[in-house]
Amino acid sequence: MNFLHAFFIAALLAATVAADVPSRIAISEATLTSIKPQSSEADQDYDRGVQFAEEGDYAVAAKFYRVAAEKGNVAAQYNLGNLYKKGLGVERDLKRAATWYRKAASQGDAEAQNNLGTLYATGGGVRRDDAEARRWYQLAAKQGNPEAMSNLGAMYLQGRSVKRDCFKAFQLFRKSAELGYGVAQNNLALMYANGQAVARDYVWAYAWLDMAAEQISGCKTLRDRIAIKMTRDDIQRARTLAAVKREQISQRAKESK
Repeated sequence: MNFLHAFFIAALLAATVAADVPSRIAISEATLTSIKPQSSEADQDYDRGVQFAEEGDYAVAAKFYRVAAEKGNVAAQYNLGNLYKKGLGVERDLKRAATWYRKAASQGDAEAQNNLGTLYATGGGVRRDDAEARRWYQLAAKQGNPEAMSNLGAMYLQGRSVKRDCFKAFQLFRKSAELGYGVAQNNLALMYANGQAVARDYVWAYAWLDMAAEQISGCKTLRDRIAIKMTRDDIQRARTLAAVKREQISQRAKESK
C-alpha cells in the first residue's frame, strides 16, 4: 500500500466517523432561516437557550433547549442532540443524542439527518446499521448538505450498504468539494492522485489539496509530496485552478445567503 492509498483510506475513515455539522449554539438567527419553530413560546425558550449557550452556561442552555425541543422546535432538538453528543452541560449520552437528532431529522433538518447518519455508521448510541446511515445521508444530501454528500460518497467508495461504485463516489465528493467541504476536497484530490474513477491528474490533485489544506492538517504535506511529481508549470497551473475554485466557492456561498 503506497502513501497516497494509505492516506486516502485514513481520510475516508475520518469522513465517515468524524463528520459532524457544527452546533448552532453560537450561530446567529440569521443563519437559521430554514428552521421554522412551531410556536412563539418555543421560540422564546430556544432563544434563551442560545443566549445561555453563547455565555458558556451549557447546563442552563440545555434546560431551555429541552423545553423548546419538547414543544417541537427543530433547532432546539438539534442543539440538544449536540449537547448530549459532546457532553456540554449534560452527561455525554450518545443514545439521547440520537433520540434528539432523530426528532429533528424526522422534521426534515438536514444537519440532524447527517449527524444521525454518522451515529448509525459508527454505532454511536444506536446499533450500527449502514443501510440506515445511508438512508439519512441520502435525505440530507438531497437537501444540499455537503458533509452528507461526502459521507455518502465514502459509503459508495467502500461499498457499505451499496454496491461499490467509485464513479458515484467521485461525483459525490466533487459536488461536496464544490460547496467548500474540506474532507470532500481531500478525498477528491486523492481520487485524482490515485487515478480512481478518473484519469490520474496531479494538477487537479494538487489544486484540491491546496484548498483542503485550509481546513485539514496534513493536506499541505500531501500536496507537497505530489508536487515532487510535477513540473513548475504544472504547479503554477494547479495554483491558478485552486484560486479560481476558491472564488467560485466564495461567490456561490454569497449567493446562497
